[in-house]
Amino acid sequence: MIMEATAIQSVEKNITMVALANVQPSNYNPRKNFDEASLAELSESIRQQGVLQPIGVRPIEDNRFEIVFGERRYRASLMAGLEDIPAVVMEISDEVAEEMAVTENLQRKDVTPIEEANAYQKLIDSGRHDVQSLAVQFGKNESYIRTRLKFVSLMPEIAQLLEQDEITISVASEICRYGEDIQKEVYNKHLKEGVQYNSWRGMKASDVARNIERQYTTDLERYAFDKTLCLSCPHNTNNMMLFCEGGCGNCANRTCLAEMNAAYLTEKAVRLMEERPEVSLCYESFNSNEAVVERLTAMGYEVESLNYYAKAYPEQPEAPRKDEYDTTEEYEQAQSEFEQDLNDYTEECEEIRTRSEAGEIILYFRIESKDIVLCYVPKVTCTTNDTKQEQTLSPVEKLEKQDKRNKEIALEKTVEDTKKQILEVDMSDCKFGQDEDKMIYFFLLSSLRKEHFEAVGIEEKKPYSYLTDEEKINIIANLTSKQKAIIRRDFLIANFKNAYGNNAIASLLLDFAQKHMPDLLADIKNGHNEVYEKRHQRIEEKKAVLLVQEQAKQEAEQSDKQQSEVGMQTEEQPQEEDIAA
Repeated sequence: MIMEATAIQSVEKNITMVALANVQPSNYNPRKNFDEASLAELSESIRQQGVLQPIGVRPIEDNRFEIVFGERRYRASLMAGLEDIPAVVMEISDEVAEEMAVTENLQRKDVTPIEEANAYQKLIDSGRHDVQSLAVQFGKNESYIRTRLKFVSLMPEIAQLLEQDEITISVASEICRYGEDIQKEVYNKHLKEGVQYNSWRGMKASDVARNIERQYTTDLERYAFDKTLCLSCPHNTNNMMLFCEGGCGNCANRTCLAEMNAAYLTEKAVRLMEERPEVSLCYESFNSNEAVVERLTAMGYEVESLNYYAKAYPEQPEAPRKDEYDTTEEYEQAQSEFEQDLNDYTEECEEIRTRSEAGEIILYFRIESKDIVLCYVPKVTCTTNDTKQEQTLSPVEKLEKQDKRNKEIALEKTVEDTKKQILEVDMSDCKFGQDEDKMIYFFLLSSLRKEHFEAVGIEEKKPYSYLTDEEKINIIANLTSKQKAIIRRDFLIANFKNAYGNNAIASLLLDFAQKHMPDLLADIKNGHNEVYEKRHQRIEEKKAVLLVQEQAKQEAEQSDKQQSEVGMQTEEQPQEEDIAA
């Protein structure tokens, strides 16, 4: 690095003129926006005085040069109409060129926060810098560098607002703490152009921070999973904000929160089922966790959907703590109430156990959005046949039913995965087999008309009933040529319903009819053509009348015009005689 810097210094002493046509900008420049008015002023200055400070370039392919620094002077020179520009030609590597471009642009006074953020990020990505070295090189404190680096995570629309001074650096600093999903909601609902109600433009940074925490984060106290990792998580608002109210904090990473909650609930459900295999799993549509239900189902557990009210199992009362009371009398009173509550709890639990053993109620572990709780349902509240049958099953029969369902799940998953993978298989070189031919007829049978059921071996069928899949399988097992023709033609007829006007299907329909019912088609055509001819004749007669009227009108207008011209000539003759006199 020292040798390269020494070489650069020695080369910089030699300034040469380079044709602007051979110079091109680089991708290293963090500056993406150039003020047109300022550029025009610089162009006029260059037109009068020339380029006072050379640009830095390096040679690339085809005898061309790439700008290392000085792109603004290069653009202004093009506007001024110059053909050449003074330049320092440097033989440097990509890494050095990028660092020089970024460093030179960061020293400008008009660098924007987003340009500054991207520049710092590029230098860190190069592997030759960290936050500490950047702070030393550019004379900034580490906190300043870290704040700017966070702007890289801003979504483009919010970054543009910062570039245009529509929001302050402090507001942007609060927003960039959050993920893209929250940023999108904040932008669309509160910062987007045209938002009138509840706009956050012009709001203080502290107010924006509180609003985001209140509206777009979730209080971790509401969740039961272990929050040890959350204490040091950067997405915990306790670690993000200067203004926090203690507690566990709020989570700003919705994806992570949902995954941790789902993992905890799934693990808890498995543990509970191992402890009490006689209790079933269930969920209610208005308060459930779909991810947990799906995971448990995939693991082979049967999870029932309850369409009726399930009463929660009683909660064990908590014993009072002596240090929480001011006097001994207050503590003894609380202890007495606790003992009464505990006695009631024990009696209620015993009653539930007795009723469960007697078959009067069914116990469930209910999967809720944030917890899994024990509940029970009286048998008399059950309404569906499936649930009534379930109530009569013994624990062993329930396990056998669950095993059967697990096998069904395995088949369902196999079918779903096959449906996806079969789209990726190349079958273009495979010969179409007889088994595939039968499969085609299975689907074609959906269009078979009821009057042809008997032709394919289905005799006793209700007028409004359709072929079942089992019947279709039996039909395609031994199809004759005549039966195939009937099935194919019924399929064509079913699709001719989409024929209209002069579309392609209509053309195919008429060709099909010409082959199978030429005389009837001719009668149909003649009937409609006869009506058309009569209508056509009436239209022609009306057109002839209109043409005669139009011609008469034109002749009348021509006659009026001629009379008008004659009248004008007659008026002009006496005037000429008066002039002559």
